[in-house]
Amino acid sequence: MSAQRGAARLLRVIGVLLTALGVIHLVATPHIPELLSGSSPAVSERAVGPMLLNHVLVGVLLLPLGYTTWVAAAAAAHGEKWAVRVLLANTLVVLSFPLALLIFMRQPEYYTGPLFLSAVILVGIIAALTATATVLLIRGDRPNLG
Repeated sequence: MSAQRGAARLLRVIGVLLTALGVIHLVATPHIPELLSGSSPAVSERAVGPMLLNHVLVGVLLLPLGYTTWVAAAAAAHGEKWAVRVLLANTLVVLSFPLALLIFMRQPEYYTGPLFLSAVILVGIIAALTATATVLLIRGDRPNLG
């Protein structure tokens, strides 16, 4: 199996993982009010709506991100140039996830929830694999100059 075909297969798996991450986000959404129950009533009232909306939107947006990664990976393996562009865009988006986690989720207690912790681990794995597979796919897409 060529490196390009292997990278395309890996990106298809990543598409499934991104979809799973979206599902995890949506499954975790009903737990948000409980997480905010330790806050003051004023904080809880003001935060629960925007946090629920955020979780639903991110979960829903991860679903097409996973799907387009899955579809574009198969097309890129067959030499479709549009698919490489889609994969590059999706890779940049996915690489922003761990950075956002590092910037915004600095308190250790965030990492004690099993759903959040599984999502963080999945994000790290997905980002590393996506970058690696996309680079391999692009390298294999270039004509051999040597």
